[in-house]
Amino acid sequence: MPASAVDQPPGIGSPLGNMLGRLGRPLAPVGQLDHDPLESFMEVYEQLRANFYQPITEEDKTKLAYGAVRGMLRELGDPYTRFMDPKDYASFRQDTQGHFKGIGAELRLDLNLLRIVVNRVYSGNPAAKSGLQAGDWIVKVDDRATDDMSIDAVVALIRGEQGTNVTLTVYRPERPITALDPEVAKRIGADADEPRRDPAPFDPTKLLDIVITRDDVTVPIVESEMLPNQQGYIALNTFNEETYRQMAEAVAALEADGMKGLILDVRQNPGGSLEEVIKVVSYFVETGPVVHIEAPRRPLEALQVQPRFDGDFELPLVVMIDGMSASASEILAGALQDNRRATVVGEKSFGKGLVQTVLKLSDDSALVVTTSVYLTPNRRNINTRGIEPDIAVPWEIEARREALREADANKTPLLDWDLQVQAASQHLAELIAGTAKVGGPNPASIEPAPAAQATP
Repeated sequence: MPASAVDQPPGIGSPLGNMLGRLGRPLAPVGQLDHDPLESFMEVYEQLRANFYQPITEEDKTKLAYGAVRGMLRELGDPYTRFMDPKDYASFRQDTQGHFKGIGAELRLDLNLLRIVVNRVYSGNPAAKSGLQAGDWIVKVDDRATDDMSIDAVVALIRGEQGTNVTLTVYRPERPITALDPEVAKRIGADADEPRRDPAPFDPTKLLDIVITRDDVTVPIVESEMLPNQQGYIALNTFNEETYRQMAEAVAALEADGMKGLILDVRQNPGGSLEEVIKVVSYFVETGPVVHIEAPRRPLEALQVQPRFDGDFELPLVVMIDGMSASASEILAGALQDNRRATVVGEKSFGKGLVQTVLKLSDDSALVVTTSVYLTPNRRNINTRGIEPDIAVPWEIEARREALREADANKTPLLDWDLQVQAASQHLAELIAGTAKVGGPNPASIEPAPAAQATP
């Protein structure tokens, strides 16, 4: 019979053994350790095995190993480098396909609040039907506090079997809270000039319990329609393995209907696959670098346009961005802007100029690690700076959400309520007519309509 969990050292194949084995050093016997801090961890584990008042089981070893990895990564101070256990990693792989059992909402970690926040609720899915709203803070999932959870762990808790219920306890702020608002920062006990080190507090008397029945969810990756005056409109909601194919099909369908110019909307798009965004840029740009990758101990690497994905697209093009356009979305906007292939309209983007690599581990867990910085074709570093639009169209986020809610309820056509799309459409018409140049007046600002007039 195999040795008991108490007597068995962490071997190859166990999460703890795998983690230590990857250090590339043999494990020293207890009592013969040098002063390497990583070996101090092993000494602590051996002391626990020998002295803890309860046996250390196989399940305990897994929890200890995963907890140690998460703690190690947390000390790096990089919110994008994270560990995914096997369940989290399986959920992550589902995300790349856009089809899963869940509630139909997109979550994000708000780095100003250190809270899991609802970024988007997809219409027609369980979350929308149950009243969950963009901007809600996910405080608990089935009465389990999310304070110390990664976004992957929260997503894994929310997903489940079709037909089962999940209860989300949410806090709905009266208005969006950002680190740039000193008044709000002071009220919640934060220094407006310092990053938060713990989750932002909330009023416990204003929590809402929302019960959602899980169902088969399909997240729209690409949405398209023909606007008036033969202007094509395509929204890219994420960059996964389906984005290029679905976008190319949407462009072909719009061209078949007589499209004269295209609006490409990556507002609220948090990013995704680097490989996929290179394909998308290659559809519109014939040659040159899409992005430069800057990594330690390596020369600057230019990732070039891939001609096999060229869409032979020569019509006028406008790209829309906002404060939640991040990562791959910014690569797209930056590449089209630097190549003078498209005019960028909207608001300054998020400013995530870092590249993550997903490394699968032997027990089907995975490490997501920030490996490099990316620069635009003109070698602009946009990390924390964002992409500045050529034509700025500011729109207070709560006014926009309210306009969206009313438009959904009344089935209002996009061009009749979305003032940023209106600005993009106006500029595209000028490009089509030849009365404007790509890039527009840079910088420029189109003042938004008053909030009460956001939805006609």
